[in-house]
Amino acid sequence: MARLTTFLTAFAFLALAALPGQAKAADIYETLKADPQFSILVQIIEGADLEWRYQDERPRTVFAPVNAAFESIPGGYEDMLPPLNPSTKENVSALLLYQIVPGRVRPETLTGQLTSMTTFQRGKVMIDGTKDPLRYGGRFGGNVAGPVQEASNGLIVPIDAMPIPQFEEVTPPKLEAPEGQ
Repeated sequence: MARLTTFLTAFAFLALAALPGQAKAADIYETLKADPQFSILVQIIEGADLEWRYQDERPRTVFAPVNAAFESIPGGYEDMLPPLNPSTKENVSALLLYQIVPGRVRPETLTGQLTSMTTFQRGKVMIDGTKDPLRYGGRFGGNVAGPVQEASNGLIVPIDAMPIPQFEEVTPPKLEAPEGQ
């Protein structure tokens, strides 16, 4: 009788664990991998060894370029794919981290306003909610190109271009000639 009770308890436990909705929700990286519209982005993430940035439990929002965004890059995106030399890997990593902001940022909460956020690259990005669709990244950014996808550790917002950070234009100081010249 004890064996039957143990068997039934184990069976009930396994059955409960297998119920829909009881499974652990996929993280951002797993969600990206499961969606064919992000297959190029996933290849680039893997080539830069940045999967962990999309798997950490801290909430984040990824403004994720869809495949068409990469396919429209003048000159192509192939240099972003592995194998990467160290310099290229560093640049690709910076571009990928520029697409990630902390917290769960829903585009509808940004409607009607300009918002500046700090990215995982540690730079600033401008998100323009005064435009329809919302624009991530200013002049060299991308527009929201689909519905937000939920993941266990954040949100994925599809965009139609690869956002590139803009550096503030700096006016160089005027050089004065040394006295006597």
